[in-house]
Amino acid sequence: MLIVGLLFAVGAGATTFFVANTAKSEAPAAIPTSNIIVAAREIPAKTQITAADLKLVKMNSEVVPPAALTRPEDAVGKITIVGISVGEPILPTKLGGPNGQVFVVIPAASLGSDGNPLPGSPNYRAMSITVPDGQAAGGSIQPGDIVDVLFSFTFDPVKLIERPNPTKNGADVSARIVLERVPILARTLAVYTIRTDAATAERIGYIQASGGSMQLLLRGPKDDRSTGTTGATFKSIYPVFKFEIPEKITP
Repeated sequence: MLIVGLLFAVGAGATTFFVANTAKSEAPAAIPTSNIIVAAREIPAKTQITAADLKLVKMNSEVVPPAALTRPEDAVGKITIVGISVGEPILPTKLGGPNGQVFVVIPAASLGSDGNPLPGSPNYRAMSITVPDGQAAGGSIQPGDIVDVLFSFTFDPVKLIERPNPTKNGADVSARIVLERVPILARTLAVYTIRTDAATAERIGYIQASGGSMQLLLRGPKDDRSTGTTGATFKSIYPVFKFEIPEKITP
């Protein structure tokens, strides 16, 4: 019986050794992964994504959202609709499309690598102006277009000049392109949202409240030329169009 027990013990030990070696030789099953892009830092809503905002990571394929973007170039330049947290996959549903309905106040070129405005960059603001279709290229201006702003008003020297010269200054209509190369960020009917700086926004607010007439002049694509104009009154219009000057007629 002692010999039989010894044989059982040797057999059990051999079996244990064999099982242990077999378990060590079998490699663990590989976990399938996918390459996707995630937020490298907090990205607030209405932010234009830059390459520094993204990083490429491997993630378990079983938990990767089906629509997650895999290439940085598919996200760079797009605008976030909602905030995106660090490490969160970038989804197309969180990015604005090319229809211009989502816009940023500060363009990406004026932001540093940390997402803050660069020193010396303009104090950008988004403001809205109301311009009827008849004075905005027939209503054909859309987000993404570039316009010039033309302002016309009746100039009364008695009200606007501290010491008007009666022999020189007279009431007249004055028209002037007051802003050039203004980007249209968004549009809702006749309300246009534009990007400008804080000081210019104050000036626009003033001329809007002065009772004059504002028009939007649509620029052609890639036309970045300065107009070089100086404004128009009767004095400058008359030599060009040769208007007849009315004379008093005594019956």
